[in-house]
Amino acid sequence: MIDFVRLKYQDKSVIEPFVCNEDNFEELLTVLECHSGEIRYPYTAKIGNMDVRINDKSVYVKNSIHKLCNVLQGEDAHNYNDFRYSELCKTINHLDDKLTDLQSTRLTQLEFGLNIKLPVQAECIIRQNIILHQLKIHSHNEQFGGRGEYKQFNHYNYYFKIYDKAKQYDLDEHIIRFEIKHKTNKSFHPKGVYKLHDLKSKKLLQNLFDDLLKRFDELTIVDNILTDTKITKKDKGQLESYLSYNYWEKLSERQNRNRKPTEIKEFQSLLVKNDLLKTKTFLRASLIQKFSELLNS
Repeated sequence: MIDFVRLKYQDKSVIEPFVCNEDNFEELLTVLECHSGEIRYPYTAKIGNMDVRINDKSVYVKNSIHKLCNVLQGEDAHNYNDFRYSELCKTINHLDDKLTDLQSTRLTQLEFGLNIKLPVQAECIIRQNIILHQLKIHSHNEQFGGRGEYKQFNHYNYYFKIYDKAKQYDLDEHIIRFEIKHKTNKSFHPKGVYKLHDLKSKKLLQNLFDDLLKRFDELTIVDNILTDTKITKKDKGQLESYLSYNYWEKLSERQNRNRKPTEIKEFQSLLVKNDLLKTKTFLRASLIQKFSELLNS
């Protein structure tokens, strides 16, 4: 569920001396100006994989609390396994124990995502079936030297990321990850999330999941049409047009905007008529099932 977080201390008068106390942090890295011997900001420390960074005006704590949970259990810093609600609460409590005045911090960035097991390779679905988001093409598409497929759709306050989690970690299973990265707090404040401890609320986690599902529903995910011989030539030609982001770009132009809602309905009708939503239906049901499983364990 929750992955990367970034917390900000607005007032560093309490947290800075706490971190600088060697009873609390055995290792503290600083910048040393060689000629004058002056110690300068930033100061940095670690809680497992989490970074604590003290600047001249503020203090940040950031990284993946999913990975922190695994580190605390003696595993490597990874996030390909399930991160259950009970583990999320324990990890937040651990940060509470290791830091001071955590309740005064504010979340400034947040990632929410789920790993879904698949019967086929995730890279095939990402490459062939996941085509558009909000009828726009991806902003990034990476293959990482053959170590998986990654698509990212950039929006004003958030990124929508979809990638092959199994290949990233060289796993035998097929795992796809859907993830929203909230770039600013304006993206998650409307869901009622302000502080790290808010993430212990099942109601607020449900709000974050509902947002993920909303973004998922905006994806154009279509079964392979080239191999389906039952689709008529006319329908196939229309579908190929609808699957082109250039087509929707032209419809977004001022003189064509009135046509766009009608074309969207026609596109959806063609997908239903030709039974091309099986992949999307499977993925959506899997997301709902996985979230329910994690929230109640």
